[in-house]
Amino acid sequence: MDTTNFNTDSFRDITFDLLSGIANDPSKLDEFARAYLTKLHERTDGDNLRKYTRDIYEKILALQMIHVNPGFQLKDTFHEKIVIAYFWTFSNIHSSHMMPKLIGIDKRYSTAGVTIIGIHSPKYEHEKNKANVRHAMEEQSLPFNVVNDSSLSVWKHVGCQIWPTVLVFGPDAIPIFIFEGENHVQHTETFLAFALAYYKSSVRASPNISAAIKMSPDDPAASGATSKPAKFTYPSHLCITSSGQMCISYAGSNQLILCEIDGKVLEVVGNGHPGMADGDISQVEFDSPRGMAEYNSCIYIADTNNHAIRVFDPNSRRVLTLIGTGRLGTDKVGGLKRSQQPIASPWDLCITESPFDHKTVLLISMAGQHQIWAYAFEETQWWNNLTLQKNACLAIIGSGEEGNRNDPEPMSATLAAPRGICNGIMNGQPVLFIADSNSSSIRVVTLQNGNVSNLIGGDADPTNLSAFGDLDGSGFNAKFQYPLGVAFHYPSSQLYITDTYNNKLKRVDMTTLTCSSYFVTDIDTKKQRGESNSAKFNEPQGITIFDHFMFIADKNNSHVKRIDLDKGTIVRCRFNLSETLNEERTFGSKQAYLTITLPDTLQLRETNTGTWSIEDEDGFKICDGELASSMSDQMLLDYIPREKQAARLKYEVVVCEGEKCTMMSGEVQPVNQTDSIIEFNIKIEQEEANTS
Repeated sequence: MDTTNFNTDSFRDITFDLLSGIANDPSKLDEFARAYLTKLHERTDGDNLRKYTRDIYEKILALQMIHVNPGFQLKDTFHEKIVIAYFWTFSNIHSSHMMPKLIGIDKRYSTAGVTIIGIHSPKYEHEKNKANVRHAMEEQSLPFNVVNDSSLSVWKHVGCQIWPTVLVFGPDAIPIFIFEGENHVQHTETFLAFALAYYKSSVRASPNISAAIKMSPDDPAASGATSKPAKFTYPSHLCITSSGQMCISYAGSNQLILCEIDGKVLEVVGNGHPGMADGDISQVEFDSPRGMAEYNSCIYIADTNNHAIRVFDPNSRRVLTLIGTGRLGTDKVGGLKRSQQPIASPWDLCITESPFDHKTVLLISMAGQHQIWAYAFEETQWWNNLTLQKNACLAIIGSGEEGNRNDPEPMSATLAAPRGICNGIMNGQPVLFIADSNSSSIRVVTLQNGNVSNLIGGDADPTNLSAFGDLDGSGFNAKFQYPLGVAFHYPSSQLYITDTYNNKLKRVDMTTLTCSSYFVTDIDTKKQRGESNSAKFNEPQGITIFDHFMFIADKNNSHVKRIDLDKGTIVRCRFNLSETLNEERTFGSKQAYLTITLPDTLQLRETNTGTWSIEDEDGFKICDGELASSMSDQMLLDYIPREKQAARLKYEVVVCEGEKCTMMSGEVQPVNQTDSIIEFNIKIEQEEANTS
């Protein structure tokens, strides 16, 4: 291991040797790691290793700090600490995947002598701006310090090749590990434990002072105020329901609001804490909720950082997890059902129909896997003679490799962190439009056969993911900078796009296939002093169209805006929380829920499905009703007076296996009963149906 010149290639080689040895014999992880650290410190060129580290430290010290603790001095970070240098950029989905792990390391080890320095290393022009980096940090609630390497000086000095990259240095300035790419960075904490044990006597612990991002002056947390109304930050997406209401996802505050179009807030969904708890809207948790779609009066939510699809039922006022395990998935095929199927960073949702049997399917832009997935509400025929099984979730577009390759075979095409997705019409045929963010292009998929092609932007070279800019035009001559949202206006055959990192709106005329910047006039008469021009955007993301109005989530301004497409005017939407209905409907009552669990071979009969009744301890009926096969997995039965104690639920239900149907009857006791909820569970086994 001795050498006269130590550089990043040398660093890669020794770390690679360690990882290769462990891969060949995982049982010797402890032995290999300890031997590696011992041998590293026995090198005769220790001064060269320290010079390598100190040169990097000097480059970091020359950068602009963004996130600072009061009285914090960056140079103190390097003294008697194990230092983790994390190279990332906020547009990169793989950096986003690893951020929770880095936050967890900071939480667990920041007082044990470990310091993380985020080195923001931008790809896009928009990412070079300090204010935009701060917005990304606030949205993700980063607890560690970040420097802005806007000119990539440290990135180039080190010779980084991929986001994310982690370098780990010892308190003696010896470079210990280098991990490159998501698959390797995820193991940082495993090897950190060995480093802490090795340096136990030389690492200086830190006081328990957590880093706090500086809030805006009017933020209640910054001013110490407690009487100000709740503040919803970083709106991401919007959804107009069939009843004409609007649901808005706030990625920064991990909540949804359901409101009337005029801004009257009906419900606040979520307690604001990042997490994955299901349940009543006041208790439920999200982690960066984004795209939404409505089906059968329920709102489906892409809960991005939970790697899950959640379902909000406004009638029952509850949220359940439909798809995802809560952990980052690596599967690029899928096929499992509901919450058994792991997924990766779902971003946007779209309800569409199969062109073959017209059954409804939920489409998911899976940014983390560079694919589009589908969830089938019932068995559905799809292209290439594929049958989508009921309740199954699987990939239907994209190989999973990141790229910009168009292909008539949808699973051979490549996408690059696809975000926005919507239905539309092109050449008289139903299509899907996809904002393929990291290729800075808009892709189009023909629903009849899955053919994937380029509509606008990007580059003809499928490997070129740096063809971004800000140019109107057609085909590859037009340029975007990381578009995130798409919405199709059927009356005018215009596709509207949020060109997010250019802070603009654009539109494509589907008759000429020409893209042009879309400018609007601010007519907002309700501005308060200091409010900016509503026609100016700062990272606009989700958009949706209702009648001749288009609504935009202007993320970094934390505003929702409304454009009149007929007049070309814009105003900011303002929300009134004074009459929120969050407590109104549950006063004096509790909700009764029923879950029916069946084997895959059985289903409820579509008509005359069955009946139910709830009784108290004395056998008196509290309430009753009929079952319907279209009810959700956990169905709201009725509201029961809070003072009533339910003892049992009696049921008769018809289950079918093919054409054969059987009446099942019985009774079950509550599996859960509180002052606000009663839950019953009916579980029918195959053997019961066969013997009835």
